[in-house]
Amino acid sequence: MESHLNSKPRMQGVVERFSVADGTISEEEVDKIVDMSVRAFEYARDKDGDISQDALIGHDWSLAPAYYRHIVLAGMFTGGLYGVRDKESQDIVAVGVWWGPGDKSDKLEEFKRKIGLYDFLDGLKPQFREWYSRTIPVLIKEQETFFTDEERARRWWCIHLCTEPRYHGRGLARLIIDSIHDKARKTIPGGFVGLGAGVEVNVKKYQSLGFRERGVVSTPIVASDMEVTIHVLSRED
Repeated sequence: MESHLNSKPRMQGVVERFSVADGTISEEEVDKIVDMSVRAFEYARDKDGDISQDALIGHDWSLAPAYYRHIVLAGMFTGGLYGVRDKESQDIVAVGVWWGPGDKSDKLEEFKRKIGLYDFLDGLKPQFREWYSRTIPVLIKEQETFFTDEERARRWWCIHLCTEPRYHGRGLARLIIDSIHDKARKTIPGGFVGLGAGVEVNVKKYQSLGFRERGVVSTPIVASDMEVTIHVLSRED
């Protein structure tokens, strides 16, 4: 998740919804978003000690582009890829991927192949591929226990949120969150947003934006004495 949410002068911007189909984003820009995601989460790992992404890619950052590409493509093909451009350069400098209520695309095998999930998994060492394939679905299922069926029918869930490191602290993550929260509330009565945070520092930042912590899930990392911990948060008002 996002590692810096304040401290610098806020940057004015407009949150856009990106899709190759309607020409709002080019394939080259998709590549740049992937590269930005790698830089952003490397920064979060080194500065905030967020090991969750490191675990997901089997401690092999050469696989990070394939991992983030499948997430970005998942958002793009489902209409859930949002971002902010720098007003002068027009470069995309912050992005978020959101699942709307009832979105089941990630559960379809054809969709998983289309977005390149299996290309990423093929690059993992066998023990990490097995860990990822067995553990991540369990973690997701555990996260869902903090929400009722009725709540899930009103929830927009963030699966990816990052900012170009040199733009950290300018309020871009908050801009995206606020935009999706407004969309949720306007689309469905009682609509709200939810996300997961891997480290306490980000939990506190999200709480400062109106999120509340619903619970925590964790699992041991294979071939390690460490755990992946996810704090589940939501913002209703």
